[in-house]
Formats: sequence, structure tokens, C-alpha cells
Amino acid sequence: MKTRLSKTCFGISAAFLLCAAPAAAQDTVEADAAKAGTVPPRDVAVGAYTGIFDAYNRGALVGIQARYRLGVFEAGGFGEVGTEGFTYYTGFGATAGLAWRTSFGLRLAASGALGIHAYENVGARFLSADPGADGTTPFAGARVGASYIFGRRQNHVELGMMGVYEGDLTRSTVTTYYLQDDWFDDSPRAMTSTHTLGTHRFGALVTVGWTRDLL
Repeated sequence: MKTRLSKTCFGISAAFLLCAAPAAAQDTVEADAAKAGTVPPRDVAVGAYTGIFDAYNRGALVGIQARYRLGVFEAGGFGEVGTEGFTYYTGFGATAGLAWRTSFGLRLAASGALGIHAYENVGARFLSADPGADGTTPFAGARVGASYIFGRRQNHVELGMMGVYEGDLTRSTVTTYYLQDDWFDDSPRAMTSTHTLGTHRFGALVTVGWTRDLL
């Protein structure tokens, strides 16, 4: 009697599992399909960018960035390094602004930026002993971008472009004293130069990154 009851219970359990498994799978498919047509309320993204800019001279830069979006509001931070001839700079900053993401993957964003620029060798020249000027300045600026978020799962690859403007909030004149070798005389000459620390920067960048939806 116990054996027959055990077999009956086992059969009922097996039948229930066989019926429940397709139903659960169907629920998962339907949930994924529902999410595919909507924009997640939140996401986080990390990535890198590179491109050209114009400041003291024309140059190139590379950087990394991270951001967090909640609805149409977005905040983040970035760090970058760039060179233009013999002048180098490092920049760190924070951003805050608006971001609009569509259900088919397009993302548009515009934000303000605040941060610090650290400059080295501003005004240094080829075949000159002038070391240029070093120093730091705070800056304010703006960033606008358009990108495409690939895939309909929770993790995505994101590719795009970004335009950047940064203006240093201070200007200072730095006087540099150095010795310049004379090509026609063995004795070096004492020289003086002045350089302006602080400028405006315009950039056009390509971005690549990883985005994770927070459902």
C-alpha cells in the first residue's frame, strides 16, 4: 500500500514539474520581451574616449569616464591626459546634466563639467632650452554626446561621439629664467620668457564603453 502511494505521489510531482517548467520559461520570455521595449529607469556606465582638441595648439588626448543615470538626470566623473607639441596636461572633473535614452538604443546627453587642469611645459619650443611653465587651474565646461547602446540584455556595449568645451577659470603669467646655448659661441646666454597659464579647449572625441541596466 505504501509503495503504491509513493508511486502515485511521485507521478503527481513529476507531472506538476513537467507542466510548471514550460510555464516558468514562458513567464521569463514574456518578462524579457516586456523589458526589451522599455527604457530602464537607471543605468551605470564606464568607458574610455580619445580624440583631438584645440587649445594652445592642436593636440590629442585619451581619457576614462564613469556615469550614473536616474531617469533623465545623469552625474559622473572623468580623468584624462593630453599633449600638444611639448605642452602636456592632466585633467580631472565631475559632470552633471541630462541624458535621454530611447528603447531602440540611442542615447543623447548634455552636461556641465567642473574640474582641475594640471599643465606642464606650457610654451616650450623645439630647439629651445625654455622649459615652459607649470601650474594648475580650475576649469568649467560642457560636454554633449550621442551614442548607441547595443543589445537588449542587461549588459551592453556602447559606442558614440562627444564634443567637449573647457575654459580655465584663471589666467596667470609665469616668468621663466633659463640658459640658452649659443650655436656660434660656447658660452650659454641667460634668457627670460613669459607664458600664460590657462586657456580654452575644444575637443571632438570617440567613446567606447560598457553599460549595465539597473532594473
